[in-house]
Amino acid sequence: MYIVISLPPYNNPLLNNEDIGELFLTPREKLLTILNALKDRIASPSDVIAVTGLPRYEVLAAFHVLEALSIVEVVYTRGNYKIYRLSETGKKLLDILLTNKKFTFATADGSDSNPAINAENIATTSSSAEAGVATTA
Repeated sequence: MYIVISLPPYNNPLLNNEDIGELFLTPREKLLTILNALKDRIASPSDVIAVTGLPRYEVLAAFHVLEALSIVEVVYTRGNYKIYRLSETGKKLLDILLTNKKFTFATADGSDSNPAINAENIATTSSSAEAGVATTA
């Protein structure tokens, strides 16, 4: 069984408008914001909330999903308090998001193996199906 997340590239011309704020961020932009806050550092979800200004419930929910998908790794745990860092998969995903490529993320359910991330340039994107990995245009 595979868990597949596929997000198309998205350019939001309004993203740089400071009057709009995070209310109009797409899920892709929110993911990019969270991953960028973890770039080259370790941080707790509270640190990411303070840096990004995203709602607490969204950041906490994102961390649960990112940890389950091995995009972030737990560095330190004490009770319910955790400190995270980007895994190698998370670094690849951040690079793909920063270069605005289309990507497909797939991992085998229940395995400890590293998830696979397939990226394509926007110009060469096409519909196709690969073994266990779904891609969309």
